[in-house]
Amino acid sequence: MMNVPKYFLKKKFLLDTVALNTVFSMAFLAVYQPFSQTFWLGVTPVNILLCSIAFYVCCIAFLLVSKECFFRYESVKEELPLRTLVFWMLCEFTVIAVIYLAFTFALGYSLNSSLPELLIRTTGCVALILSIPMIPTVLYARTKDDQEEIRILKLNQAADARRVEGTDLINLFDHSGVLKITASQDDIYFIESQDNYVCIHYLIGDRMENYMLRSSTQEVEKALKGTGIIRCHRSYLVNINRIKVLKHDKGRAVIVMEDAAGSEIPVSRGYYKELLDVLVPGKIVKNTRTS
Repeated sequence: MMNVPKYFLKKKFLLDTVALNTVFSMAFLAVYQPFSQTFWLGVTPVNILLCSIAFYVCCIAFLLVSKECFFRYESVKEELPLRTLVFWMLCEFTVIAVIYLAFTFALGYSLNSSLPELLIRTTGCVALILSIPMIPTVLYARTKDDQEEIRILKLNQAADARRVEGTDLINLFDHSGVLKITASQDDIYFIESQDNYVCIHYLIGDRMENYMLRSSTQEVEKALKGTGIIRCHRSYLVNINRIKVLKHDKGRAVIVMEDAAGSEIPVSRGYYKELLDVLVPGKIVKNTRTS
């Protein structure tokens, strides 16, 4: 059974699909207009422009709510079959078709076909418009998943080599208890909370990579207890051995990591003292504090 790619289920990615669908639909409808007997969207006269704007606002609002509900539904599932996504999209197509027909009747257009026939035809048109960009979107997410799995395989292979050297390794499990990552503590730089996942930023070879692990920050923090990777913010855990400097700027503390990009990680007041207790004094910059 094929499952929905986990990259597709990221909230930001889901919301990006709404923007993509909106732009594509506008381009598609501009071409489709001459071939439709029920098409009324346009920029003139004023009442049509206002109805067109209202229609798009309604559809975008509905899609945003739908994606949020889909995200919350997905968050309680072990795996999400692709057929669930297809069914959800069919429901979206039908609702948008109903919205379009409601505006059509409100504008006073006289339609010769029966309501069920109009609904089927309009739903089919909406499905065509929204499915065209969705197919490459899902394929793109699948490719990102495959790339992520290849990267984590390389990380686990590197961990096997470290095991031979007697290096202490860290095992990280997903929310269902399946081992996903085995890595040297030194290879993990920081961990960032992202919705129902944590993004693990790690070094492999001479490149920084990241891996989306379906787990809560609390679960990962518990698994890392006793290691050098500690919480510094409600959304971040950092490897204290990979901190370049802790600086103070404009009344806030910020960690600068040793990676090539010099990633900056915020420090919450509640975790500040704990961080100071384990950080090498020479890595603390105090003279930039402004308040």
